[in-house]
Amino acid sequence: MADVDVTSDMIGRDRAVRTSNSWVEIFSVAVFASAVSVLRTGFVFGLTNNLYHLPIVAGLYNEPQYADDRFIQSLRYFASGVWLILSGVERYFDNVPLLFLVLFFLSRLLSFVGFLCCASLLGVTEQRDRIVFSLILCFVAFLDGYSYAGSGGLFINTFTHSEMANGVALLAIYFAARGRFTAAAVAVGITFFINAFFAVWLVLPLGLIGIRFLSQRRATFGEISSRVLIGLVLCLPLAFAVLHGFLANPEFGRPFGFDYAEFLRQYFPGHVLIDSTSPGDLVGLLGVTVIGALAFFLLRQAAAELRAAYAGAILVYLIGIVVPFATGSPFILNLHFLRSSTVIHLLAALAIAALATKWLRRDTEATFLPACLIVLFLSFDGWAGLAFVIAALMYVVRATGSTPVPSYQRTMGHLVLATTVLLAYPLAIRSSLNFNRICNEAIEEWGAVGAWARSNTPLNAMFLTPRRPGLDGHSEVSTADMALDRASVFEYVSHRRVWIDHKRGGTAMWMPSYYQTWRSKLTDVDSLNSLDERLAYASRNGIGYVIDICESPDVQSGALYRTKRLCVFSAGASELPERKNASSVTERLSSRASRA
Repeated sequence: MADVDVTSDMIGRDRAVRTSNSWVEIFSVAVFASAVSVLRTGFVFGLTNNLYHLPIVAGLYNEPQYADDRFIQSLRYFASGVWLILSGVERYFDNVPLLFLVLFFLSRLLSFVGFLCCASLLGVTEQRDRIVFSLILCFVAFLDGYSYAGSGGLFINTFTHSEMANGVALLAIYFAARGRFTAAAVAVGITFFINAFFAVWLVLPLGLIGIRFLSQRRATFGEISSRVLIGLVLCLPLAFAVLHGFLANPEFGRPFGFDYAEFLRQYFPGHVLIDSTSPGDLVGLLGVTVIGALAFFLLRQAAAELRAAYAGAILVYLIGIVVPFATGSPFILNLHFLRSSTVIHLLAALAIAALATKWLRRDTEATFLPACLIVLFLSFDGWAGLAFVIAALMYVVRATGSTPVPSYQRTMGHLVLATTVLLAYPLAIRSSLNFNRICNEAIEEWGAVGAWARSNTPLNAMFLTPRRPGLDGHSEVSTADMALDRASVFEYVSHRRVWIDHKRGGTAMWMPSYYQTWRSKLTDVDSLNSLDERLAYASRNGIGYVIDICESPDVQSGALYRTKRLCVFSAGASELPERKNASSVTERLSSRASRA
């Protein structure tokens, strides 16, 4: 008996060592892949949704000039745990761009850890295979940017909290597929802390994994329920923090008082309304879905639980198609079901990258050339790349059991791989670098204007910023114009108020009383067709300064300050009564702060 016990202990220790080594290897490969992926996408500070995040990091809602700014004050109730932690962090760490870069890298690292864990269920377990698998993922075009027909963030070029949830969601699926339902529930709880509606999307995929365990008698309903309950209890502190953020909102649960679906059409319907989704996006998502389905079919001997999760992700999206036709409830629509196309993209990329990796092995002559072509086509953006990948997969499905493959096909495969690595991948990196350069130039200009405003304007100064490109009747908008529209850093740098812009409309999702303010102001501003009209409007509304696109040397000669493309003009506005009231509030708060 003693010998048996010693043998069992040795086996247990050996298994623990192998598991530890596996995690170390996964983490090291993930670090390498994250570095390559960040090189591929680049990083830009202060884009798009950072408009919401940067005021939180700077704690602008605690500053007196924002006491009556409904947009900035609403950010107190931006209930993602990530921003609850980072609220006011600039007081302790003044290099916020570096902080965002570090968090951006960690977010990407978390995604690759999740991918590699799930890939181990598909037979990708050797170090060489993990490296190949990760490199393929770095250049999968349908992981670059946002998901089709839902606009969920994937490998984007800026830091936001939602993309942090991608990796945690993959880990939740991995743990559930391994039967570790307590760990899966904890991962769902962490996902809820990061992004509440992302956690809702996971319920059905994980539920189908649980049903598979039950159908195969690998666990009982009681066992699964008890493990899930333990995980959820462990996550109660995280859930409480987020729920407290929701419940602290004075408008939580109140009637919205306007047609919410119509608001979404005015603001951004892509996350919710299928009838506002372009046919091209729908075709793109269909292509991604077919690629994932074919890849999982060809991997049919591995990880049936992942196929169940994939079916669940598709069902969640189908529910999202139907929901807006069944209810107009803002609470339900705010679950953004169409955005769950993110999960479809993630799992489809996982399956096709794992399949290509297995087919690239030395002992797979019949599939080597198709695998090389798939790797190349996956780096192509748009429908053509998706169609070529599907064609390559269908060729393998039809060729199963055919005559032996000619030896020259391996040589052709190596040529395709060389083309991919030496041409397609560098071109993808170059394209991202060019785009990011344009964005960075625009952000630098906005930063310069913000720095000028902070040093040269009164604390309670109000600014009217340029309206969105594309609303001026032109059919085409340049990348530079779109980049210049990204004014997310101006308020953060300047600590000066902005009258209105389109992006702020998202506040109505959790602060519905802001909708009428946003809609009425935006309608007025969008009707202004010249600088003179904008200056006159600013003067009437007590707005002290107008920022506009510099049109010509004559126009920019009257500017108080200018960059390459932005000019700041004085509107010569005297304060309106409501602005005077705001100023008195500002003075009282300043006095109170100085006494404190």
